[in-house]
Amino acid sequence: MDRKRHIEEDAEASISKKAKIRQAPKEDLVARAKAVAARLAKAGIGSTTSVTTPAAVPPPSLPPKPVATSSIVLPDKEEIARRVAEARQRVANATTQAALNSNPYISVPSQGKKKAPVPEVTVPQGTGLKMKAHPLLLETASTAAKPNQSKKDRFKPMAPKFASTRANARISTATASSLAPVKANPYTTHSAPNEGFDGAPRERVGRTLQFSTKGKYIAKGNQMRNQSQIEALKQRVAASAQKAGLESSFDVVERSFRREPPPESEWWDSSLLPNKTYSDVANGVHTLNIRTDDSPITLYIQHPIPLPPPGDKNKVEAKPLKLTTKEQKKLRKQRRAAELQDHQDRVRMGLIPPDPPKVRMANMVRVLTNEAVTDPTKLEARIRREVQGRKNAHEKANQERKLTAEQRHDKLEAKKIEDERKGLYATLFRIKILADPSHQFKVLKNAQQNGLTGICIINPNVSLVYVEGGSKGMKHYTRLMERRIDWTQPSRRRDTGENTEDREEEEDAMEHDPVPTTPVEGASLVDNRCDVLWQGGIGEHSFHSFKTVKAPTDNLAREQLGTKLSGFWDTVKNWKPADEDLV
Repeated sequence: MDRKRHIEEDAEASISKKAKIRQAPKEDLVARAKAVAARLAKAGIGSTTSVTTPAAVPPPSLPPKPVATSSIVLPDKEEIARRVAEARQRVANATTQAALNSNPYISVPSQGKKKAPVPEVTVPQGTGLKMKAHPLLLETASTAAKPNQSKKDRFKPMAPKFASTRANARISTATASSLAPVKANPYTTHSAPNEGFDGAPRERVGRTLQFSTKGKYIAKGNQMRNQSQIEALKQRVAASAQKAGLESSFDVVERSFRREPPPESEWWDSSLLPNKTYSDVANGVHTLNIRTDDSPITLYIQHPIPLPPPGDKNKVEAKPLKLTTKEQKKLRKQRRAAELQDHQDRVRMGLIPPDPPKVRMANMVRVLTNEAVTDPTKLEARIRREVQGRKNAHEKANQERKLTAEQRHDKLEAKKIEDERKGLYATLFRIKILADPSHQFKVLKNAQQNGLTGICIINPNVSLVYVEGGSKGMKHYTRLMERRIDWTQPSRRRDTGENTEDREEEEDAMEHDPVPTTPVEGASLVDNRCDVLWQGGIGEHSFHSFKTVKAPTDNLAREQLGTKLSGFWDTVKNWKPADEDLV
């Protein structure tokens, strides 16, 4: 009962309050509306609609009382809708601005060059059921802004954390787009004057100063002046050439670079065209020199002269297989047996006469039975003549096959040329002492016999030998200089028969004396030696023949070698063997 009674009391109280409001004068309602609008403007929201107090509705139990509407003017429906839309827009803008101020990771839409002041919204310390806000939303000691710390660094923990940068960018873009309304960009599309734009334009980057280097424009001016002087000189030369009736060199150069017009007919088509012009083709194919008697097209085929490829001369010929002595004898036996069988077949067929019997003293009784008995002396003389004739025929055939001296010389020269064609090589020798005549003769003669060219320079301190030629001759000469010649053995004196006894005494003395000496210079040859300092390939000959020159000074030696090979003399002079360095 108390509960129902309480409800009735509340109903009566509400009815009494509504009655009081109904009885309130019009001035109080206007004052209250202004106060509400002032509070909204102070809060940054602004008044949404004009506040009007509708007439109080009587309870259903009481009969409704009519309200006089003649004194209160209500706005139109369109005006009310416009004001409601403006209020919603202002509320949305305020909510977006508050979110942007609290989170710097959302892009701020700029409204122009001058940004409108945005009222700061304080974050409440507790809302709802008296619960504290999240620690990241409170400016505590850890998140409080430092003097030199930006808001972006202060709220960095609030940024989304993903494994990839693309995902983070996608989340930040989606958050900003969800908070900020999508509007047209005035820099890309036309928009209304009061509308904003999505995102801020790119910052304008100023151009840096570019300083010219010193003398840049002076050099350009000098170049332009030189060019003008050259043009003026060309004009003067051309004018003077025209007065003299000559052709200037500039015109010749210009004509050489000028491309000539195409000819009326090319040389490969001129023989087929009657008038030597391509206009003959328009008259028809039957007018061309194709089926005529003087046409270059015939029934015959022209074969070009075959030329051997240039790379064939450098091909290495395949060497025959090396056979053992037993295999060589077996092949020779088979070859001779085949030749004998062919000869016998020819005799049987009557193509050639049979060979006379080869009678010797050993088989004359067996071959000539009756004649040997009747007259053996006569038969023996005849057999001896036949044996001597066969011997003479054999020696004559050998002599005919033998090459003459000129043919042998030509054959050797051809081999040397063939060896040099495969490649030229050069070798530099250093001889400590080259005063012995026998050594000088061997160096000169063997170089000539092997077809080598070069020079031998004899100096009191050291001697140089430079040779060049084919690989085969170079191999023989190098072996001769390094192994075959004994550089410590001097040449013996060649005296006449009158001094035979003296020569024998000297030979006996040389046998007992192990230290050889040269009779010409008197220097010891015990430490004499020949060394190879350099070997390598060359492109062409530096000398036409081999010669021996005596050069007592270094300048003369360099002059004999020439400017191209003068460095070899310094190499030979300054070289020291390895064993001397150790000592």
